[in-house]
Formats: sequence, C-alpha cells, structure tokens
Amino acid sequence: MSGESGVTDVLELYKHISTKLKKRFLRKPNVTEACESFTSLGQHCENVEMPAYAGMCWIAAARCEGSLGNVPGETSCLVRSARNFMSTQIKNNSLGCQSVATENLQAALGCYAHAQTRLPENCSLHTEINLEIVDSLKKLDDNLTAEMYLKDAIDMSENSLYTRIHCLQLLSSNAIERSDYCSALEALTEIVELLGNVPRTGVRSDILLSCEISQIFLLLILRPSHQKLAPHFAKILEKFTWADKNDSNLKSYMCEELFLLLQSLVITCQTCDTTSLPYLESQLWPFLSVDQKTLLRTLVLIYL
Repeated sequence: MSGESGVTDVLELYKHISTKLKKRFLRKPNVTEACESFTSLGQHCENVEMPAYAGMCWIAAARCEGSLGNVPGETSCLVRSARNFMSTQIKNNSLGCQSVATENLQAALGCYAHAQTRLPENCSLHTEINLEIVDSLKKLDDNLTAEMYLKDAIDMSENSLYTRIHCLQLLSSNAIERSDYCSALEALTEIVELLGNVPRTGVRSDILLSCEISQIFLLLILRPSHQKLAPHFAKILEKFTWADKNDSNLKSYMCEELFLLLQSLVITCQTCDTTSLPYLESQLWPFLSVDQKTLLRTLVLIYL
C-alpha cells in the first residue's frame, strides 16, 4: 500500500472488519477475530507510517478488548492509539501543518484519559501516562497545558518520594521556560521540604544542592522586598552573604569554589556593583544545569 491507494485500502479493510461485528440473525459476531484483525491492521499502519489510521485501528481494537472483558488489553490498545495520534500531531506541527481544531491532539488526550479510567485508583501508571503526555506537549511547545498534567502527576505520586520529586523538578523547569519564576521557586521549595527530614547522602545531596543554586538565582531575579521575604528564603541569602567558607555544613555538600562564586554573586547583586557579573557568569557556567544557565543569563541581563 502507498499514497492514496494505501489509505483507501486501509479504510476498506477497516470497514470490512467492522462489518463482521454487526449482529446477524442467529449468529454472534466473532469479536476475538475482529480484535486480531484490527490489531494486525493497526500494526501495518504503524509500519507504513500512517499513525493517524493506526490510532483509529487501535481504538477499534480497544473496543473489542473491552467487550471481551480484557481490561489490560483494552488499556494497552488505548495507550497505543493515543501515541499514534500524538505522533501525528507532532509530525504535522514539525511540518508546519497544524490544524486549528487539533483533532489528533484531542484524540490522543481522549485516549489517554480513557485508558486512565481503566486503571486501578492507586496504580503508578496514572503518573507515567501523565508524564508521557507532558513529554509530548513539550515537543508541541504547549508548556501551559503540560503544567496541568504535571500538577496531576504530582498529586498522584504522593506515595512515591522520588517520583514526586521528579515531577516537581519537571514543573520547575516548565515554569522557568515560561518565565514564571514564582511557580518555579514554589516547586523547588517543596522538593527541599520533602527531603528536609531525610539524611543528606548521595543523590539527595545532589538534588538539594541543585535546588539551592536555583533558589538563589530565582530570589535574585524576583528581588522580593525584605518585608515580603519568607524567613527560609532570607536564610538562604544570608548563608551566602555572611557564612564562612570553612563552615562544615557547607563543605559537606558544596565545593569551596562554588560557594565562593555564589557568595560573590549574591553580594554583587545586593550591592548593585555589577561590573563583575559577566566574569562570575563565566566562572559559574561549568557548575550549572541547563535551567540554571537560563536563570543566570536572565539574572545578568536584569542587573546589567
């Protein structure tokens, strides 16, 4: 199959399989056979790169699985259908062929939502599906809608510490991309609170260090007045204004060079003597993540 003839053949096969599902006098339709046929046709459409038609076939297969009482099979088919519709939307966007109605995106989100209704309430797949949606929405540059799914993922992951932290990190990154610095700061603060009562070892120390660096940048960007500065944020800035580089608490998770650079940055911004900012930016650059580099660049542009 190729081109228009391929589309026609797929539609004809789809109609032929659907016809077999119609009730006939004294004969029940063979739903299992129809399910296998829709599955085979869906796989074929994927192989010949016709994802929208594959999505249509996987929805039909999901209906068959549902009528057979096979909930896992129905859920799997719905997710596969959603991925194909989402793939179509992403491809169309990359080619500049966006549809005003965004029918493929809506079909994908509808299939994902239907799949979630078939899952047990506390199933971790709820969160995984939301994160999959977020990843696709980022490819579509739809960070605002992605934020909604990230918040749902955070609510669903309250019983899994590291999954919740991962979701909060994504939420913070999403907010930074949208220049919503208050929301980014809130997400990072929640991560710090979640890890506040656990030993600072291994990956936890790395997460806390990353959060603190980002919090410093965000506070310097937002420049809240002393009256509006929450006590825990004031402590962060004070640490890098008055703390001694030999403080054992600092040395336990931060190298001396990084501490001195951050301290210089905070003092420079607070005194408004910003001539050294470009130098500090270049020296801090190797220590920073992509989001932190974005924040530092924004910070330098604000103060210079």
